[in-house]
Amino acid sequence: MQASRKHSFFRRSPLAYLAAPLIFVIVSAALFFAVGKTVLGPYLSLVSWFFTTSEASQPQDLLADAATVINGGTASSGESQPETIPFSSVTYPSKGDRYATITVSGTNVDAPVYYGDTNKILNAGVGTYADDGGVGIPGQGKTILLAGHNNTFFNDLQHAEVGATVMITTHYGVYTYEITDMEVRDYQDATAYDFTRTDENLIMYTCYPFDALGFTPNRYFVYAKYVSGPMLDMNS
Repeated sequence: MQASRKHSFFRRSPLAYLAAPLIFVIVSAALFFAVGKTVLGPYLSLVSWFFTTSEASQPQDLLADAATVINGGTASSGESQPETIPFSSVTYPSKGDRYATITVSGTNVDAPVYYGDTNKILNAGVGTYADDGGVGIPGQGKTILLAGHNNTFFNDLQHAEVGATVMITTHYGVYTYEITDMEVRDYQDATAYDFTRTDENLIMYTCYPFDALGFTPNRYFVYAKYVSGPMLDMNS
């Protein structure tokens, strides 16, 4: 009896030499994708979140569009401003946003004002302390605490005098304050400011002495009272 002859799949179809590796590659890729998606999924989501958040949190220049025209009044024309502004109509600054400029009469202080007081912000201009519920921005009816470097933006604060006018031009209104006092305090002296006050007041401070380089334990505080500027109506 003649033995039956077994025909190999590969001998019957030469294309199998191409099909087999292709199937192997497809199956391997599918397994790799399935396993990789499970293992790398959380990390890919984290990377996506980071870039999305970073893009969304880029600092804004809120004053750029407003220029000097603020709600029918300007910083130079003296036109009247509304007594109140609906809080809902104001774009409240986020950390890093430039939202104002500040000048002090009788001095060379003329600087941009940012929300927050990180080292990066203080290297770019005057910073606004924002890490306490008792502080705010102009018009909010709270204590406004502004910081600036003694050898740059707030260096000429040393020439400010009682009675001098501080003008803060924000993206929603122009505010004026009158300097009432100056004091040198230790940087850890919590009595230098009062965040429980319910009346609007301005405090500016910088390192002291003014020619100091590097760390110094003293701060030069300048206090000012509110004079004019639209108040933010928190109920509208």
